[in-house]
Amino acid sequence: MRKRKWPWIARQVWDNLLFMHWPVPYEALRPYVPPPFEIETYDGQAWVSVVLFEANGNGPRGMPGQIPFSSFLELNVRTYVNFNDEPGVYFFSLDADSPVAVRGARTVFSLPYIKADMTFEKNKEWRYFESRRTHGGYPEARLSVKYRPLSEKRYYAERGSLTEWLVERYCLWTLKGNNIYKGPIYHTPWDLQEAEADWNMKELTDFTDPSAFKKEPLVQFCETKKVRFYPFEKYGVAETNFDELRNLKYRSLNR
Repeated sequence: MRKRKWPWIARQVWDNLLFMHWPVPYEALRPYVPPPFEIETYDGQAWVSVVLFEANGNGPRGMPGQIPFSSFLELNVRTYVNFNDEPGVYFFSLDADSPVAVRGARTVFSLPYIKADMTFEKNKEWRYFESRRTHGGYPEARLSVKYRPLSEKRYYAERGSLTEWLVERYCLWTLKGNNIYKGPIYHTPWDLQEAEADWNMKELTDFTDPSAFKKEPLVQFCETKKVRFYPFEKYGVAETNFDELRNLKYRSLNR
């Protein structure tokens, strides 16, 4: 992880976090990732991950406590990219049940946040998460999943392993118009638990070949993680316009 240019500006806590990772052909993803970003592969295989969590403890640096009404649920779909020799993630979509979070992220950072109705419940054994997209102009993508850790044992990713490659990433790459931006974050290394999940997913990943997601994913759980956010950093100008690519994804979803 590279040294950050400026101090962190905001904090958040991710609770009851679930990773579901699928291998996907590189060629299937290339049309939906901006050309400036290199799609990374592990042993020649690209990956797409669906990640969901509770976002709590939101607040700017210097303000104690949590901002009122700032907790929300989030569901994102991402792949793994590199720009400027720095690995990161690229988000195809970020669904959330907070209109404030959706509006702010879309306006300020041009991130593809999408409004959705979401619920989360848990008991002693299982956690239950449901999401139904309600954002105007988008397909009504859905996800229903129940999940649980398989044991209390926690582990850290081995150096060079697929798990390290998937989860130990500390920035996002995106375009705002034609401008290339990096969104840095910081947290301690992931303390993961092996997990299982039973899910039903519709249209959430249909920008690419849906058959890839009929396979069993690699599933991981993390109970809680404190995160720090840093100011976005501009890294250059791209030839491809992000809005044009977003329209391409929309057309693909409706094919």
